[in-house]
Amino acid sequence: MTQKSLHILTLIWTASIENLRKTTVFWRLRPISFGNMERQVSKAVLATNFENFGLQPIRYEGGNGFFGNGMLVTDGPQWKKSRTLIKPTFDIAHIANLDRLGPFVDRFMELLPRDGSTVDLFPLLKRMALDISTEFIFGRSTGALSSQDGGKDFMDAFQAALRDVVIPDPSQRSEEDYKGCQEVWDYIDARIDEAVARTAKSNDEPLTTKKQVRIIDELVRSSDDKTTLRFLVISLFMPAHDNLAVAVGNAFFHLARKPEAWTKLRAEVVSKVDQPLTHEVLTSHKYLTWVLKETFRLTPLNSGTLRECLSTTVLPVGGGVDGQSPPLVEKGELIETHFRIQLRDKSYWGDDANEFCPERWETMRPTWEYIPFLGGPRICPAMKLVYAECQYFIVRIVREFSGSENRDPVRSWNGWKRGG
Repeated sequence: MTQKSLHILTLIWTASIENLRKTTVFWRLRPISFGNMERQVSKAVLATNFENFGLQPIRYEGGNGFFGNGMLVTDGPQWKKSRTLIKPTFDIAHIANLDRLGPFVDRFMELLPRDGSTVDLFPLLKRMALDISTEFIFGRSTGALSSQDGGKDFMDAFQAALRDVVIPDPSQRSEEDYKGCQEVWDYIDARIDEAVARTAKSNDEPLTTKKQVRIIDELVRSSDDKTTLRFLVISLFMPAHDNLAVAVGNAFFHLARKPEAWTKLRAEVVSKVDQPLTHEVLTSHKYLTWVLKETFRLTPLNSGTLRECLSTTVLPVGGGVDGQSPPLVEKGELIETHFRIQLRDKSYWGDDANEFCPERWETMRPTWEYIPFLGGPRICPAMKLVYAECQYFIVRIVREFSGSENRDPVRSWNGWKRGG
């Protein structure tokens, strides 16, 4: 599905449920499902009553064949162990050595036309994101920007393995899916061996002073269990391999349709053009921060999240005729939180909730109304890193180009006008 069609689908979906209560019970087959767009319920499920809701019963059966006991498919002590291992690196990764992005962005820029011809950014963004994520996580880039075939074999195997994940019945899984799973494991095991050899020769200096931070190097210093490391690395690569491409692609999608926003952004960027792109300088770009927040509001990286009730719980609101009474959620029942809808709730964001308006962030101070990266203990550990990488890349592009022109057949994704 293209970005454009996804945005239009979101608008249709939003319009179709605007008259529903923010917490709706779907009496289909057992288990009962709750559709949630209410901030108080989100806070209860993801934070206040965190231990009472999990995803392992939903994901583990289908996912453990590829992800093992990784943090994407587990709850409880196993999840906490994985989270503890990665926390130190992600606490500093968004600050340390942003210069590592430079060579990849340089190569990306070389591939952009300078003659005014039309270019689809997304395929190039995907290749760049793959290079950046594999260098950062595995310690070795796939070279996707240097060659059309760079990383192709690995990603083909990775996609085949993911097909294995979504088919819970082992008898329905193909030989190709199993083969892809093994190829990914073998590749990552080799990268772990390289990291073990590399770290054995280097001093364990503080993360804050390192010239290059690699996730895999820090993990092998924390654990010698290679199976645990393999599944942890896979769990990190799963969201990381295209998050940057999707986030930046969405930002430029919106900016191309609002040239006045590009003009404001460029003015801010140019005013700091002589400053190095450190974490401090990037975060000082106020309008850029607004652009990214608005991008993640309208087009979050995930549409929603599903949890199963592990222990019968009373939620703060969502029951009764008016939706304001505390409903009982029994063990085994499901709650799905719809980010894309919650982030366009006109009762909070205003009548222009479907419009791209970075300026709204001058006064908006949301809490649980705005959770594109989740919230509570399972909040995305890489959130600050995603922001930092997006900030770096967008500044580099906006420094180079004075404007961006939308050349899609559909000029406005908020309407249905075609052409012209």
